[in-house]
Amino acid sequence: MLVRFTVGNFLSFDTNQSLSLLADADLGVGERIFTVDSVHLLKFGAIFGANAAGKSNVIKAMAFAHSLIKQGTEAIRNPEVYCRLKAGNKNKPSYFEFEIALGASLYAYGFEVIIAEGVITEEWLVRLTKEEEQILFARNTQKKTFEYDSSLFGKHIASQLEAIKEMEHTLLLQAATFPDLLGEVQNWFNRLTLANPSSSLTGYSAYPIEDWGSVGNAIAHFSTGISEIKFEEVDEKDVSTQILPAYRKQYEADKERVRRGKTPYRLQIGSRLFLMEQENGTLRFSEIGFAHKETYFNYDEESDGTRRLLDLLSVLVTSEQGSVMIIDEIDRSLHPKLTLQFVKNYLELAKTKNVQLVVTTHESLLLNLKLLRRDEIFFVEKDKEGASIIYPFDQFQEQFDAHLEHAYLNGRYGGVPFFESLYLPGEDEE
Repeated sequence: MLVRFTVGNFLSFDTNQSLSLLADADLGVGERIFTVDSVHLLKFGAIFGANAAGKSNVIKAMAFAHSLIKQGTEAIRNPEVYCRLKAGNKNKPSYFEFEIALGASLYAYGFEVIIAEGVITEEWLVRLTKEEEQILFARNTQKKTFEYDSSLFGKHIASQLEAIKEMEHTLLLQAATFPDLLGEVQNWFNRLTLANPSSSLTGYSAYPIEDWGSVGNAIAHFSTGISEIKFEEVDEKDVSTQILPAYRKQYEADKERVRRGKTPYRLQIGSRLFLMEQENGTLRFSEIGFAHKETYFNYDEESDGTRRLLDLLSVLVTSEQGSVMIIDEIDRSLHPKLTLQFVKNYLELAKTKNVQLVVTTHESLLLNLKLLRRDEIFFVEKDKEGASIIYPFDQFQEQFDAHLEHAYLNGRYGGVPFFESLYLPGEDEE
């Protein structure tokens, strides 16, 4: 589970800003709280803000850090994603830290990187306790220092550590496959799902779904007009020439995620959707389609909203446990009431399942204290210099019967655009 994410000197974030999923003790534990080491964590968070306020940059920051963890500084496609509001930021390190829950303990993993130069300056992993912070490893490539808890690393990788400690373009977490705790940290990031508005919400093409009947029942429940999900056998020539090559290419990228077993996987290839199963080492593919009463439609013939909803529902019924899902613009292509209904269903699920969902949204219908806890609501807006700041709603002393949607749209909590006048084309020429 994610405890807190902190970012600084990245896109619109100048000074370090944190998204904290620590539950407010004054609101009680409740049914949607995950507890580890006496620390209570939220299973849901909704980030609101005006267009260009920076709420999507929270997810972009996580995705950027995630890409460096997987690929090192080779993942940097744009060397100017540091916060350009101040000229000096180009030569300053950008800060990324994830505080996470693993088993019965809390850890902080993070690093600093000078993005414009593609140089990692620091990296650390710390065990967090109420009494103290225990450094498991910490390295500084500029000062050439590296300290670590010897019990964390086996003797057989001591030579690897010596080679890694001064690497400026590779993170230790990327450079080797570790057993025990470090392996668990690596797996946490392998399981992290990050999705932008145009990507698959699963964050990768292959997704395990054991009970497709539950997906069919769910999507029918959301008034899509779909009466049944159907599976059509795929022609062998189509499998060999198109599907298998695309699958193998994707599998290389997602090999940590795709288990070898009997669990069927949803596999999206281009605009087509397939069910992939393994039987005695042989891959079998069926194309997924949808029945509307007596009429059959392919995946690419469904509306963008229906495909978006199917993606959301697939995430909720997956057999993977402990999922952490971060989704930008969850309401894209969805009717406001459909977004609301999905969140209601997720919150009900979160009472009995250890899953975590953080979303950005414009949907003001979610601003309802009968639906969400105060500490599940966050806002992002820009300060006078144009830098984004993150702040929780529970800093406002609102009564539980407050009309949050109306107050939010009127700007009481910030995070909404203000327009001084109308703009009419042609006015500037007069």
